[in-house]
Amino acid sequence: MQIFVVGSFVVACSVKVARLPRAGESLAAEAFVSEPGGKGFNLAVAAHRLGAQVDGVFAIGDDPFAAVAVSAFEGVGLAADMLVRRSGSTGAGIGFVDREGENCLAVSPGANRLLAAADIDPARIARAGLVMATFESPDAAIAEAFAQARARGTRTLLNPSPGRPIDPRILADTTILVVNRVEAADLGLDVADPGTAEALLRAGPAVVVVTLGEEGAVAFQRDGPPARQAAFPVAAVDTIGAGDAFSAGFAVALLEGRPIAEALARAAACGAITTCRFGAFEAFPTTADLDRFCAAG
Repeated sequence: MQIFVVGSFVVACSVKVARLPRAGESLAAEAFVSEPGGKGFNLAVAAHRLGAQVDGVFAIGDDPFAAVAVSAFEGVGLAADMLVRRSGSTGAGIGFVDREGENCLAVSPGANRLLAAADIDPARIARAGLVMATFESPDAAIAEAFAQARARGTRTLLNPSPGRPIDPRILADTTILVVNRVEAADLGLDVADPGTAEALLRAGPAVVVVTLGEEGAVAFQRDGPPARQAAFPVAAVDTIGAGDAFSAGFAVALLEGRPIAEALARAAACGAITTCRFGAFEAFPTTADLDRFCAAG
């Protein structure tokens, strides 16, 4: 069971504050965490902790943060040969998290924007059961990986975040599209009207999943009725990384052969567990964590 991630890596800094600052305002922070991150790295770590074999490709720079990337990959048991070096800075980001767990963040992509189609190795794609990507990676690399995957009949999962228009070629080669409510609305999808998902489902994806925060998630299917999952009640302290945990949980569950409804439940559980700890990197659940959480209801 192998997942290939068209990846991104950033050194992620998170600041805990009582409330999010207003424009021009300075606040005293309650806590600070600096950890390896990036949506692609989060997907890789989260899937790895759930028992998947993970491969991928990630661009880093030639600055001091590049050493953080190497150490981070080796520290979690991921092969450092997934890293390709580029001249310039490694990606970096900073986020603010309030006491309710809500967040805002900004990311400097650095070397991530230099990942190219030529970096996609067909032999590595051939070993994958599913290929994942987010929009922290460039279109050219995603398009190449997804085209190779679909040519082999391999499923693909796209989380188009941070938001930008989706290249129709990428959408056509996407099997599973995972978006939040805002991203869904930008694509013309209203979760209250299942008919609005039809255009997206005709454009490529067999499944479109919309995450809805405290309202749970819904999966629209080309060949079946929508599947809905309620949110798990937890005391959230930090929502950063929850969406990545959800996507990884959904992907791993599908690779395990679970039906859409069960995959949706396990994905929602992964997201919920991740919100219960400040900082994403250490919060992603293991398979044992997930099984215990689901068994507890």
